[in-house]
Amino acid sequence: MFSQLPALLRTLRFPEWLIAPKDGDERNMARGMYDGMGVGVVEGVQIFIPVLFTRLGADPLAVGLLSSMPAVAGILLAVPIGMRIARSATVIPWYAWSRLLLFLSFPIMAVVPLFFDAQMAVLVMLGIAALATVPQTSLALVFNVVMGSIIDVKRRYFLMSLRWSILGVCNGIAVYLAGLYLAKHTGVESYAIVIGASSVFIAMAFLPARKYEVPPERREKVIPPTTMGAALHTMLDNFKKYPAFRLFVLCHAVFQIGLTMSIPLFPLHWVRVLQADDAAIGIVSMVQSVTLLVGYTLGSYFATRYNARVMILWVCAIGLGIYPLLTAVVTSMAPLFFFAAVWGVCTAGIELVILDVLLDSCPPGFVTTVMPSERMVMFAVRLVGPIIGTILARSTSTSFALVVAAALHFIGAGLFIYYRIGAKKATELYHSPA
Repeated sequence: MFSQLPALLRTLRFPEWLIAPKDGDERNMARGMYDGMGVGVVEGVQIFIPVLFTRLGADPLAVGLLSSMPAVAGILLAVPIGMRIARSATVIPWYAWSRLLLFLSFPIMAVVPLFFDAQMAVLVMLGIAALATVPQTSLALVFNVVMGSIIDVKRRYFLMSLRWSILGVCNGIAVYLAGLYLAKHTGVESYAIVIGASSVFIAMAFLPARKYEVPPERREKVIPPTTMGAALHTMLDNFKKYPAFRLFVLCHAVFQIGLTMSIPLFPLHWVRVLQADDAAIGIVSMVQSVTLLVGYTLGSYFATRYNARVMILWVCAIGLGIYPLLTAVVTSMAPLFFFAAVWGVCTAGIELVILDVLLDSCPPGFVTTVMPSERMVMFAVRLVGPIIGTILARSTSTSFALVVAAALHFIGAGLFIYYRIGAKKATELYHSPA
């Protein structure tokens, strides 16, 4: 029976790389598909953790800590963890195990309110989230390196669009079903059931990820710094030596401040201003996730066929600023069902090309060396953004804070356009590995 399965899959027009992969890149594409399924479900459902925080009576600062703590940990731990990673023969185990430990924290947080009163539950959950920042930091340090090394550059758009498309579909289905269930079943035990049930997909994210293959020619020979001071000096030196890298990081940082500001504001605004129930939140999140598929498909097509990655970056950067602006001015969740689709398409487009632009801004052969410098700046941005957003929300309103976040989106997009970020390939930016 099982011997006939490959023939059946070919009849159903499954891609050959999925049925019988011929090399490491094709095996990685299959693994990326399964990895995306697991990640999509788990990340889709964990969106309700900030909502659970809000339901438990957490103030905006506590909700903002969920977004800012990973950044604090990144700033404090990036150097020592990065030094450990640099001594490893391969970063794949760091990638797989870090994601596993991070994902296990979600169901643990979800069951905490079953054993503590609301105020204590918020504190315990914050403690668990703080511990989870350790694997989250190592995952952030190796993610771009892994995605840039497991596939040939000519197939990179295909792999990323495939993985993120599947991730988006699974994310949308999971969050929609979770929202429907939570709308009909109130109480903290419902969150524990939904988030706990999704944890079975953690294995689907972990098992294929730990088998990613990196051929020897794509492995960079990195000489790890021996002291913390040397590591910090190397990070600063990277910005001096590589102007294209420095310019990209600075422009991206401004854009990311607007993005990270809005993350803790959305659930607060939905629940406290728009009086949204979990079903409406689930629908908005589902629309965002499903339209990611459209964005990845269109982005991959135009980026590869028409070499339009620069236009995708610029247009999507502008488009992402529209969603927080409209969220601030609407009076109900209904209009957001449509505008969430714009957000989904633009998010997919910018995610698809930003990794390629980042890797091209790095000097060839030195991606692993300079990536910690970029990560440190992003950690700082992810710390500052949510804090600014929640402080503004507490002192003024979530509506005003969302408008400010939208303005920073537009300023970041303007910097991308003004400095023509992404217009040149690495071979044009760097005539030698330097």
